[in-house]
Amino acid sequence: MDNQTTFAYIDESGNADLDTQKNGASKYFIIVAIVVSLDKKEKLTFDVEKLKKKYFQTGEIKSSGVGNNTTRRTKILNAINELDFKFYALAVDKERINKDSGFQYKRSFLKNLNGKLFSLLFTSYLDVQIIADEHGSEEYKESFKKYIEENHKPDMFYKAKFDLVNSKNEILVQLSDFIVGTLAKIYEKKSSPELDESYIKLISTKALDVSEWPTRYQAYFPKDVTLDDYHQLIHRHALGKADKYIYDNEKSKEEDAPIRVATLRHIVFTSRLIDKTKYVSGDSIIEYLQETGHGKVTKYTLRSKIIAPLRDNGVIITSSSKGYKIPCDFNDMETFVNKVDSVVKPYISRLAEARRSLVIASKGEVDILKGPNFPHLVDFIDILEKYKN
Repeated sequence: MDNQTTFAYIDESGNADLDTQKNGASKYFIIVAIVVSLDKKEKLTFDVEKLKKKYFQTGEIKSSGVGNNTTRRTKILNAINELDFKFYALAVDKERINKDSGFQYKRSFLKNLNGKLFSLLFTSYLDVQIIADEHGSEEYKESFKKYIEENHKPDMFYKAKFDLVNSKNEILVQLSDFIVGTLAKIYEKKSSPELDESYIKLISTKALDVSEWPTRYQAYFPKDVTLDDYHQLIHRHALGKADKYIYDNEKSKEEDAPIRVATLRHIVFTSRLIDKTKYVSGDSIIEYLQETGHGKVTKYTLRSKIIAPLRDNGVIITSSSKGYKIPCDFNDMETFVNKVDSVVKPYISRLAEARRSLVIASKGEVDILKGPNFPHLVDFIDILEKYKN
């Protein structure tokens, strides 16, 4: 993990009311964390101040101040996209939360859902300072800070700090306000094609992750009856397997679990929210892991220590010379099968030829596959030889 201090500036949009039919109730509760390292913080602050003077003059940078003026919002969003920062986001679909659960209580709702994002930050960065927009009474603020300290700091070696501030006094929280407000426009379906395009550009270049909770995809669905449905089944099933791995392992104490979960989050994020047909290059994944505090890894480590174990645990990841992806249709799986076939068959054939040569040369006394150690290889060679003849 990177031990440089990382700052996370957090704001949220929406309310805690699970009855989304009420007047004024949001369908989504969204949290955004602007992430910037210590060495880039001063420059980002300076650039955001310039943006503020241009588009907001003396007032705060606030999404609500732009409202439904999508042309103005798009211009500001495009300007923000030129700044040097990254962000995490969590979008909570309140309509899919059990109305009788503990989430019906505002304090429990806010603490637990903010806690999901904070947990990700605490486990990604050894030294992180979280600055969040303040909410509620002083009593609530103190209880909130206590909850985070007790539930989401991994151990005593982490230097994580948490503070609640008034957004008027922290311009990078204002930046978070504008982005979270824009995400709310998208999720609440109050956007425009122009804004949608700028949003996709923003998350493509600036988002480290946009998690949706509860997850949209499950591992089981009705039987499909058309080719398009089969494509949809492949994508949904693969996303479901990926989601299950992340859920089962995001709090694992296994040494390599965090970096595998982070890698899978990045691949899923691209498939779900950017472009499901896009392969994520190995270089892109390595850059992402370094940006999220997991250190620099080699392409060999990515293949053998991250992707391979994910596949061993049932995660369906296809690959090509372009990189890795969650399969979204039959063609993706066929590409993967062809790649495996092009690698496995030649190796088996070469092994079979080497074995045959040694058996002949030794007059049957040397068989490199003799004994109990390689029964599957013997079976593979026998099958291959059968179909060659």
